[in-house]
Amino acid sequence: MVVFAWFVFIVAPFCLLLHELGHSLLARTAGAERVEVFLGSGPSLKIQVNPSYRIHIGLWYFLGAMVSYDKREGFYPGDRIAISLGGPLFSLGGAVISWGIYLYAPYPIISFMMVFNCWLFIINLIPFSIRGKQSDGYLVMKDAASLIKDKWY
Repeated sequence: MVVFAWFVFIVAPFCLLLHELGHSLLARTAGAERVEVFLGSGPSLKIQVNPSYRIHIGLWYFLGAMVSYDKREGFYPGDRIAISLGGPLFSLGGAVISWGIYLYAPYPIISFMMVFNCWLFIINLIPFSIRGKQSDGYLVMKDAASLIKDKWY
């Protein structure tokens, strides 16, 4: 039971936040004028990093995460592909770092972080759309198809 609580309340939210920070960093790099990272739901603590970057940590912080960003003139498909890949790449980086730490400090929480980050990396690259929610892999596939279509027509 304790292991489950550690996973739900510590490991999963931390890994989800890392994943969303990957999207937000690439969005800022692509010129996003406003970026907001949401962890959980319910009433939230708002952390203003700078005038155009905010992190919301909800009361129910362990219930998912997402990032919101916008740019006046919009993003090019290549920018959207990079932003979509930012989250999975940060998850992969988290898995690699966790693995490196685990080699020297083999604690169960570190192995959970490694496995959950690997799971986030893999599951987010699978293209799917469920009830309007699209995976990162789906967004990459859609924007790559748009790029190919523009080149051929």
